[in-house]
Amino acid sequence: MNKVATFKAKYLKDGHLSIPKEVVASLLLRRGEEVRVVIEKEKFDKKGSLSLFGIWRDKTEEEIHLYREIVKEREIFGRGEIKHSSM
Repeated sequence: MNKVATFKAKYLKDGHLSIPKEVVASLLLRRGEEVRVVIEKEKFDKKGSLSLFGIWRDKTEEEIHLYREIVKEREIFGRGEIKHSSM
């Protein structure tokens, strides 16, 4: 049976991820052993950063998520933000 652990990690300067000692112990990890990693950037703090910006102040988490998905989809199809050129 697979064991799963969820934890915060730091992306280190040398390109590695830190794994807390407690997680290593609970999963019985040995150095050099392969593990499967799923990475998720920490969720955006709406009350912190987004609340500072007028247009986002009253948006729900669902609306913010929908906006992010639209932006990702546009990037996939080569329709990212339009870059204005100086004349």
